[in-house]
Amino acid sequence: MMFQVKNICLASLLATFVIGSAPVKTNSPTDVKYVATFENKIDGTIKFSSPNGSVLVNVNLSGLPPSGGPFPYHIHLLPVPADGNCTGAGGHLNPYNGSEAAAALADKEAGDLSGKHGRITGQSFTTSYIEQYISLNETDLAFIGNLSVVVHFSNSSRLACANITKVTTSIGSIERSRTLLTANGGEINTSGSTVFSAAAAATLGFLI
Repeated sequence: MMFQVKNICLASLLATFVIGSAPVKTNSPTDVKYVATFENKIDGTIKFSSPNGSVLVNVNLSGLPPSGGPFPYHIHLLPVPADGNCTGAGGHLNPYNGSEAAAALADKEAGDLSGKHGRITGQSFTTSYIEQYISLNETDLAFIGNLSVVVHFSNSSRLACANITKVTTSIGSIERSRTLLTANGGEINTSGSTVFSAAAAATLGFLI
């Protein structure tokens, strides 16, 4: 019985650290960027960067339907499955048990971007803002990497979704998918990261 009481007390204590207002996040690294790229049903990107430790969100979307808005959008807990079914993205990112109905921004769900910054209006939409309650720090409870963004109709049904992926760049390597022509007309596919030395580049007839 004593063991059960101790477990209940411990669970209650831990809950006090998880339930409540979300803390302001200033721990995002400034050298990383993430992007959700929409290519099905709507077009465009939602980009996440951190110029000073807080997360800057840039929204640039087009091809939205002429009716069914204004459109809410949220960060969801799971990546979009391979079949593209947005239902598989799960619920909203909500590590502090916030509420969509809360008045204070800190008390809302961390992933409820439109609840804090306004819904998408019109068939094309652009905005940018600082979002204080999500993070690009992989150790943070509100880390958004490898999750997804879902755009909804105003009736809450899911319109479109996209995975939040890390934008990778590296000096001295090629990290883009394209085809390079060799000197003899052959092809080298550089999907992923391929490092070339200057001598190798000269042999192939191109410069990095």
